[in-house]
Amino acid sequence: MYHLELEKVRDEITRRGARRVLLQLPDGMRPFAYQMVKALKESTGAHIMLSGDSCYGACDLASRQALEVDADLLVHYGHAEMVQERDVPVLYVHAEVDVDAVKLVEEATQFLKEWNSVGLVTTIQHVHQVDELRDELRKRGFEVHVGEGGGKTPYPGQILGCYYLTAQKVMDDVEVYLYVGGGQFHPSGLILSTGKPVVIANPYTASVTLKTEDDLMQLAKKRMAEITATRNAKRIGVIVSSKPGQGSLPIAMELEKRFTKKGYEAVIIYLDEVRPEHLNNVVEPEAFVNTACPRIAIDGIMGIDRPMLSVQEAEVVLGDRRWEDMWGQGYLG
Repeated sequence: MYHLELEKVRDEITRRGARRVLLQLPDGMRPFAYQMVKALKESTGAHIMLSGDSCYGACDLASRQALEVDADLLVHYGHAEMVQERDVPVLYVHAEVDVDAVKLVEEATQFLKEWNSVGLVTTIQHVHQVDELRDELRKRGFEVHVGEGGGKTPYPGQILGCYYLTAQKVMDDVEVYLYVGGGQFHPSGLILSTGKPVVIANPYTASVTLKTEDDLMQLAKKRMAEITATRNAKRIGVIVSSKPGQGSLPIAMELEKRFTKKGYEAVIIYLDEVRPEHLNNVVEPEAFVNTACPRIAIDGIMGIDRPMLSVQEAEVVLGDRRWEDMWGQGYLG
C-alpha cells in the first residue's frame, strides 16, 4: 500500500555519495525492512543499517544514532520534516498511500449529511489527495474548508497526533471535520483541540464512523481525577525527553521552579523514551508532569502507576489556567 519511493532514496544516496546509511521506519513499515535494505544495497552499493529504536513521529528522529554509527545519511520514513537537523543529512520519505476518493467520500456522506460546512484533515500519507477529496465533497454539495499548512504541519489539511493547527485555522467556519486516515488517535486529539465532531473515514479498514465529545467523557473524568490527585501530591517528577522534536528542558525547568515555589518537591527526570519500567522504579514522586509529547499524558501509558499530567494540565494545578477553558479549545497546547 505504501509508496516506498526507493528510486528517490537511491538517487539521494547516489547524489551524496553516501557510503553508510541509517534507515528509520515506523512500526507499520518494518515488515518491509529487509526488502528495502536489499533493494538499496543492490542499487547503490552503500552499507544500509536499520534503526531498531522507536519511531513515533517526525519528533522522534534517529539523528543521535546516525551520528553514533557515522552515517552519511539518515532516511526517515512516514513523516514530514519537523526538526531542523544540522548534524546529519536527513531525507524524509512520506510513504504515501493512495485512497479511492470517490468511494471514500461516498461512504462518508451518510454521516456528514446533517451538516453543511466540513473541515477536511488528514495525515501525511494522504495529503497528496486533499484537492481530490475536497472536490468530491463539493460535488455532493458540502462547503469545504482546508486549513493552510504551517508550523509543524507544512501541508494544507495535514494534522499530527499532537498538533492541529490546520484544523484550528478553520474551526470557526466548520460544523464537523472529515478525517481521512487510520485509527482513533488523531480524531480524539482533533476533538480535544476543536470541540467539533469528527467523521472518521478509514481507508485501511474501509469503514466510516462518527466520534463526538460525548465519546471522550470518560477521558475527561480521568483527566480531572489526575489533576485532583496531583494537587494533593507533595513530590512531583517533571519528565523531559531527549528526542529531538520533544525536548522541552526550558519549560521543564520553569515548571520545576514554579512547583517548588508552590511548596512541592519537584525534580526533573531526563530520559529518551517514557516507559513504565523506567518511571515506576523512581518511587518517591507521587505524580508526574510530562513535557515531552502531550499525548503521552492524555492517552496514558499502560503500567505507569501514578498520575501524569501534560504541561497545560500542570498549569491548572498551579492556578494559571482553568480546565474548563481548555477542553475543546486547544487542550493539547
